[in-house]
Amino acid sequence: MFATRMAVLGTGLIGGSIALGARSRNRRLGVVGFDRDADAAASALARGALTSVASSLEEACAGADLIVLAIPVDLMPEVCDRIAAAAPDTAIVTDVGSAKTAVVEAAEKAFGDRFVGGHPMAGSERHGIEAADARLFEDAWWVLTPTAATSSEAYTRVVGLATSLGAKTVAIDPATHDALVARLSHVPQLTASALVDMAVTGGDREALLGLAGAGFRDVTRIAASNPDLWVAILRSNRNAVLEALATLEKRIGWVADIIESEAWDELKDWLGRARAARLELFAKPEYGLEPVAIGMLVPDRPGVLAEVTTEAGRLGTNIEDLRIVHSTEGGRGRLELIVAGEEAAGILSEALTKLGYRVERSELE
Repeated sequence: MFATRMAVLGTGLIGGSIALGARSRNRRLGVVGFDRDADAAASALARGALTSVASSLEEACAGADLIVLAIPVDLMPEVCDRIAAAAPDTAIVTDVGSAKTAVVEAAEKAFGDRFVGGHPMAGSERHGIEAADARLFEDAWWVLTPTAATSSEAYTRVVGLATSLGAKTVAIDPATHDALVARLSHVPQLTASALVDMAVTGGDREALLGLAGAGFRDVTRIAASNPDLWVAILRSNRNAVLEALATLEKRIGWVADIIESEAWDELKDWLGRARAARLELFAKPEYGLEPVAIGMLVPDRPGVLAEVTTEAGRLGTNIEDLRIVHSTEGGRGRLELIVAGEEAAGILSEALTKLGYRVERSELE
């Protein structure tokens, strides 16, 4: 861990799990927490996730060198404004919200290059500190959304937090992130709730409960999630969700037309393509790939880090470590990356070369 004093604002499932995981890996780490629900903060302290509880957002951030925003995503812009003056001007700030564009814009106004947007792709239909788990993020993707304003130090520190908790990091542009999670998370949540609503209003409730099989239970499991949390998420990602819902509506309408016209062969082909895509998407990933070091000279200007890391994210390349060595003469520096896997390193090197960088293999330290 890079931090010696971490502030966690929001001690629910995600915030509580980050605190538990960080404390389990570094017992000397001081973690001060704040939650609007005083009982939740007290429970987090009792579970050992926190070393102390603050009475306000400002008190929690005073003296922290790493601040994690784990509050409802629609409240983050307001909170950034509140804590900007209280937090040390050297503190690195990140968040865990599942919508990024508005949050990143507000946080960068408040914290400048010290903010790194983040979204750990892990969770549960359960919520609250009682459901928090120190191992929640192991082998999960942790999305980061650097921009032209993001400093290499801030990015490296947040990568360090994520990887210390067992996660794999990937960098994506904030707007791209919001479009992806609308399709992968937000619309599936609404779909699960719609399926439950359709089922319970379509007949005898007792008969339904008796007939519901494992398939229905699996598909609708996330409908048991916290409504307040989801309203906040959907408000913050409204445009991307509406676009994804329109796409789903067209797809469902197309399927209905096929069934109405009794085009069974076409239906079978579509189901087969969906089956193959599902198997490919969730094929077991290969972990433990050999780390490969690559380096390149880069202009010492804003935006280089975001350009390189988001290109890696576009290619699905896992950057395990990163640093920029700034030239004492200014103007240029050296960006050094540790990439998981020989093949991934080669693909990323080729892509960065096309972007105008001169990429070289480096020796692992």
